[in-house]
Amino acid sequence: MKRNRREESTESQGTTGLAPAFPLPKKAAASIKGVPSGVRGKDLPSEFVRTIKKVIQNAGPDAVADYTQIYSPLRKRCAAEAKPGSLAEELGQARKVLEAITRENPTFSATVPIVLERLGTQRPELIASGVLVRITNRTFLLTAAHVTDRQNEGTLLIPGQRSFIAATGYFSSMRLPASGRRADDKLDVAFFLLDNDCVKELHPHCRVLGRRDVSLEADPPLRTDYTFAGYPSQKSRVRERALETDFRTFTGGEAKQSEYEALGLNRSLHIVIRFNRKQTLSQKSGRASTFPLPHGMSGGGVYAWSQEALKTWPVRLPLVGIATEFVPDRSLLVATRLHVYVGCIFHNEPHLAAIAAG
Repeated sequence: MKRNRREESTESQGTTGLAPAFPLPKKAAASIKGVPSGVRGKDLPSEFVRTIKKVIQNAGPDAVADYTQIYSPLRKRCAAEAKPGSLAEELGQARKVLEAITRENPTFSATVPIVLERLGTQRPELIASGVLVRITNRTFLLTAAHVTDRQNEGTLLIPGQRSFIAATGYFSSMRLPASGRRADDKLDVAFFLLDNDCVKELHPHCRVLGRRDVSLEADPPLRTDYTFAGYPSQKSRVRERALETDFRTFTGGEAKQSEYEALGLNRSLHIVIRFNRKQTLSQKSGRASTFPLPHGMSGGGVYAWSQEALKTWPVRLPLVGIATEFVPDRSLLVATRLHVYVGCIFHNEPHLAAIAAG
């Protein structure tokens, strides 16, 4: 059973404080081709202004102000490296900066595919994703409880040095809610404390994140963009006993408070972003694209475009959550914040909490 990991272009939608992260309408794009870079305010073409106003209206002026503050380090970097040209070239260069960050970001490699090998068969099936983190001297695989619930169907495997290997070690997950339905579990937390033999056999491309690569912030004061990373099952292929997987990332703006409330979620525990899969931008090609259905990305890492991370180059986006749910009728992706996972781990392993505190 082999693993073939192929990096795919990151995709996004919405806007940032750096540049519009979406394909401009043809008229708006055409209107800025001859406009010199650096032009702002009343001198901008009306078609372009109308497009930007619509984006601001959809995101909300408060969110745009947050984005502007968070992305200020990158704006300064782009301004320092800018060459005379058109506004279209200026925005194109900004997109290249964003694409370079997502293409080269090292923390994404902690997100790994999770494969189910069903009982009585040797046919692998990619069902989810997980994230490798280290707390003191122990290595954990974080994922969603609805993923580990499938252990009764077979063995859960992760990438090893020569083939997929069983995720062995201590396992824990949230209890089912009173309804008995995992769908009613708003946190959906599960993790493996991997044993030493399993850790030694991990694929060398799998990164284990330490304290400097994560953020345990519970209620960030500013709204920002988040990148969901994982392995969509729609893009996996089984050939004989070999499994090919495609790694994908999607970056979107945080949902409004009203959208959290409509789902019965709490921003201090959850992350919710907008995800209209048919209206995304491939940052690599600069063209509109359709993102695969995110089934298989459950348990994958969620990374924040934080102001602190954007101050240094190369950028290392911190892990801040674990993906748990896709809400198709509202076009939203949901994650549980990382501090919830760490709290559950420390509850089960209080000696690790004591070491970390010391």
